[in-house]
Amino acid sequence: MSVLNRNLASIKNKQLRERLLYPIKEYIQIDIHPSKKGPLTLKFNGNYLYSRYDPLKDAECFIHSQIDRNANVYCLFGFGLGYHVQELLQKEPDKQIVVIEPYLSVIRKAAENIDLSNIFLHPNVEILCFEQGQAMIRTLNELAKQQTRWIIPNAWLKALPQSHPLKHFLEDLKIQEMSFQRFSSLMEKNFAENLKYMDADVGKLFGKFNGQKAVLVSAGPSLDDTVYSLKRLKNKYFILSVGSALRVLKENSIVPDAVIITDPQEFVYKQLDGMGFAQSLIYLSTACHSAVANHKGLRIIAFQKGYPQAESYAGKKKLPLVDTGGSVATTAFDILIKMGFSEIVLLGQDLAYSKNRSHALHSTSGVEVVSN
Repeated sequence: MSVLNRNLASIKNKQLRERLLYPIKEYIQIDIHPSKKGPLTLKFNGNYLYSRYDPLKDAECFIHSQIDRNANVYCLFGFGLGYHVQELLQKEPDKQIVVIEPYLSVIRKAAENIDLSNIFLHPNVEILCFEQGQAMIRTLNELAKQQTRWIIPNAWLKALPQSHPLKHFLEDLKIQEMSFQRFSSLMEKNFAENLKYMDADVGKLFGKFNGQKAVLVSAGPSLDDTVYSLKRLKNKYFILSVGSALRVLKENSIVPDAVIITDPQEFVYKQLDGMGFAQSLIYLSTACHSAVANHKGLRIIAFQKGYPQAESYAGKKKLPLVDTGGSVATTAFDILIKMGFSEIVLLGQDLAYSKNRSHALHSTSGVEVVSN
């Protein structure tokens, strides 16, 4: 039996197996050839997915750097020649592994050249190859509800065409994953310290403002033009401001009802320090602990989905979790919705740069943006 037939016979997913039997028309470039060490390596759309010298060692080192013992599921983007999957199976044999490969041609080429039957037969491995981007997004949304470790090889992401519907989504996801890895120790420290300071959890606010109106103030450039309208809304709307917009509000003699912070880094301390703000502070469990400790008003903690310690603590205490969505504004919006507000006005929440600036003039996180 040929290598291809052996592989095809071992594929559990009947639909995937049948699709691989027929001619595949995909406008991508695939080149498989021996590496200097001997094992095959793969060039995809002009980019090597593995080392040209020792692809197996390359895959081993990469996967070693991606292991997360707290994860329940691994989602790997790009099947390649199966090397990353093999390494994951060796290091995490009892975890579920979902492999997303947008191109059937890649799986077919790999199956023609390498015996991958142990991968295809393994009960913990699921290989998904979508024709439509929406099907992928639905799957990713389901995975996001679990404790998933996303693995996105840089070489594979670089080789993915700009026109592919997943390209920009995965670039953003990659940045979030890198940020989490970079600040993981800081987040752990913040979490431990922040538990000491909480006066209440944000769940105490949920459902308490049904039918009322709120304003979410972010620090986008448009805030300079709209901040004056806040004075008319004060006492009519509940005003929640992100930390970076607090200075803008103070410049205009506006005191919000609450401020929210989510970033773990020390610069958040400077956003609040010296502002004289003594109203409620809503803070993510991993937010900058020195900013929380320095606050003189009510300190309200929010435990977030996707952070294992927060999920564990909230689960034991039967406390609700909030969705972060990757930014302080999306976290704030989720909290306002759960508080019960029927109308939420967004100020300074710009979807694109205006006036060549990324933040309002007095904002503590503002940077200049130069346009060509």
